[in-house]
Amino acid sequence: MRFRIFILILFLYSGYSSTSQSLYELKYHFQLKDGREDYKAMLLRNEDGTGIIRLEYYDLNTKSRNLVDMDMIEKYGIDEEGREDTTILIYVGLDQNMVMGKVLYKPDNFVFTLNPATHFYEPAFVISINDNGTEDMGVLDDVRLLQQEDLTIDFVLQYFTEKDEFYINLFDEAETRGLNNKEKESQLHLVLVANTEDKSIGSSCVIDKDATYKTFSEVAEYLGIQFKPTVIAGKDFSKKNVDKALNALNPNSKDIVVFYYSGHGFNEQNTNYSYPFLDLRDKSFQNFGGEYTINMETIFDNIKSKGARLNLVFSDCCNSDPTKTTNISTDGATTRTSSIGWNMNNCKALFMSEKPFSLLMTAAAKGELSAGNSNKGGIFTFNFRESLEKFLSPFSNDVTWTGLVISAKNQTVYNAKRTGCRQEDNSLKSCIQNPMFKMD
Repeated sequence: MRFRIFILILFLYSGYSSTSQSLYELKYHFQLKDGREDYKAMLLRNEDGTGIIRLEYYDLNTKSRNLVDMDMIEKYGIDEEGREDTTILIYVGLDQNMVMGKVLYKPDNFVFTLNPATHFYEPAFVISINDNGTEDMGVLDDVRLLQQEDLTIDFVLQYFTEKDEFYINLFDEAETRGLNNKEKESQLHLVLVANTEDKSIGSSCVIDKDATYKTFSEVAEYLGIQFKPTVIAGKDFSKKNVDKALNALNPNSKDIVVFYYSGHGFNEQNTNYSYPFLDLRDKSFQNFGGEYTINMETIFDNIKSKGARLNLVFSDCCNSDPTKTTNISTDGATTRTSSIGWNMNNCKALFMSEKPFSLLMTAAAKGELSAGNSNKGGIFTFNFRESLEKFLSPFSNDVTWTGLVISAKNQTVYNAKRTGCRQEDNSLKSCIQNPMFKMD
């Protein structure tokens, strides 16, 4: 089964933009005994809570310019009694790399607080923790939520060099060149199955269906290839129609095939299948399982046998005992979003590689439940989509499906642990969800 859950989860040129990233420029200062020290930071926050920070500052002692690159971790604040304070989000840099300069930088804490009127977390102040454990409070002098038009050459060079991949991705014409006529002969086939009329999870499945359709239709349009969707949802949801759609698939060797399922799933410990069985009943009087189900591994093998160049097979459903009941969890946090464009070379690296590739991925390991809600949809689907957005961004380098899948899995695991799921006794416990995948 699939249980309902409110999930805590905290570029795309040429008109296609990510609306799941927040890109800020923060200017702030510390008043030290030796004088005022000024800093500028460009902070990128992805909707799944990951991100990067680029920090530019002048050291008072060396009188030198320094530029630091860091990954970013997101966490809640802690109140005076040592409990988690969900009105505060803190972003801390890690894995520092000195892009320019030699002064060792100890990461500041960028603090965002919840605005109760908008329900967004907004930048509030900066904290620097000294070696002796004391804290210095940094004052925010200016905060800007950046958009595509703000990313001019002059602005970007404040935080990047001309040799940085991000700079090249934005301003090198070779990085934004589209497909040639031969490549444009490819087609993207989407078979999208969603149990949108189910009483317990239907609203979550609607979110998954609409978001998945939008994502892959935009990928096809951005690349300039034909999009051939088959949507099985609402009153069309049935095992018969799924079989019909799979049998009708006839891709050529240059094509892309995507199969996506959002709905109920199940498995039992005594089966030889690690991946879930789909519950494809469309009427209440139909028997559970049997002729109204199919295993994801069977679908994967079927699609691979058709010979397309790229096969992506996903399911967001439970992979556990079918008697498990549904649960509800706590809601989460978000920040204002920027509109930033995709990168063509990253999109081609994922979807237009000449080397054949097939991926099977499901939301939860055998014995686990999958989570979703009517706001974000499935936690796995959400995090997979967010990972795809990140890997299409000019901020990403060395883009591969392996890296993307590992990112989606890790973020699903991480965000599930941060989410409180309502138990049968009405208590809240952390969700446990470990996506599975295999690649050929």
